[in-house]
Amino acid sequence: MNVKSFLLGLTAGFAAGAAGTLLSAPQSGQELRGTIRHTKDHWREHALEIQMNLQQVKESIQDVSKEGKESILTVASELKESIQAWKREADPAIHNLQEELAAIQATMEELERSIKQDAREEQPST
Repeated sequence: MNVKSFLLGLTAGFAAGAAGTLLSAPQSGQELRGTIRHTKDHWREHALEIQMNLQQVKESIQDVSKEGKESILTVASELKESIQAWKREADPAIHNLQEELAAIQATMEELERSIKQDAREEQPST
């Protein structure tokens, strides 16, 4: 629902209710006009106050939205830097592990060749 339409309807309803009440009240014409003028001024003040409050809410929402965007950008930037720093620190360890795995694999292949050669030497010639 549109806030402006809602407030306009609310104001119109209050005005109609106030007018109906005032017109059905047992007052003289001069008293009635004074009461209507007072009521009109009173409702105008309330409408202006509501308008100011809505403007403040709108500005607050904009401020919070802006701060949220800035915070998200800051956190994303810091997270990216942290990941890059971790990667820089982890790269040498990963490289060392890869070298060690290659050495282990080479040792295993050498052991397999040695075992196969020993097995051939132990078999009697036919």
